[in-house]
Amino acid sequence: MGQLNAATPTPFDSTNLKKQLANIGLDCAQLSHQNLSGYIDQVNAELADGKVQSMAIKAPQGDVANPMLGENRIVAATSLAAQAQPMVSAATGNWTINDEAEGYAPNLEIIQYPTHFQWLYDNRATNGFAGVIDNPPTIAKNEDNAAAIQKLFVSVGLTASATLVKGLDKSTMQATLTNVIQPLSNANLSNYNVTDSRAIFLVDNYDPKTQHADGIGVLFIKWHLIITDYKRKDKDGGDTHPTTLTINAGAVMYSDPSVLCTDYNAVLKQFAIDPTTAPTCRV
Repeated sequence: MGQLNAATPTPFDSTNLKKQLANIGLDCAQLSHQNLSGYIDQVNAELADGKVQSMAIKAPQGDVANPMLGENRIVAATSLAAQAQPMVSAATGNWTINDEAEGYAPNLEIIQYPTHFQWLYDNRATNGFAGVIDNPPTIAKNEDNAAAIQKLFVSVGLTASATLVKGLDKSTMQATLTNVIQPLSNANLSNYNVTDSRAIFLVDNYDPKTQHADGIGVLFIKWHLIITDYKRKDKDGGDTHPTTLTINAGAVMYSDPSVLCTDYNAVLKQFAIDPTTAPTCRV
């Protein structure tokens, strides 16, 4: 599969958590080091540690609120496919790819696009697609902002991991959480109503000596968080807010590159993506 370089996953720490919680109106007293450490400890305690690691963590290019996104190059592969929104790096995982084409990242990027993945999944009885989809029930509660965000963090991590038989590496989950809460584009809005997503490119049991892995794949997770009247404080009539959280996720792992290429080429054909402009898939 080519060479991967060992990397240190982006840390889920007080610095990035403080920025995220400030985006939903928590004040300075709530953002003390003690409180931040407590939030992190509570989230980490609920995240299980799986086996499947990451070689890239990406977000849609259109997520302009993410300060990291403008600094990363667009993957040219998907910009060639009108049906697939280009993606850029959102965090660092366990490994980095010297040449994204070697790691089949451009092909996996097109496969994970929601319309493409759903089509493969809906036709799995005839095409043999091995991907899974998880759409847990929407969570609706009255909660304070910090509790709502804690629930988002935990739900994103657990739902993502649940799509994989071997589970998702904990440090990958933590890296994915480092920038999921973005400021609203219009600060005058009373409700925090945001939809966002991440794609995690996966590698299972990679051996840097042989450059062999038991499998590669991709996992996508999308969330929609609404916190009603999120700026309201105690003096304004209460510190809890009607909150809803909807998450959906899907993943597919491949132990045989030829199967990956079969799925990929089926997507190109179904969605009329010109194979001469799309990345090739090497068996």
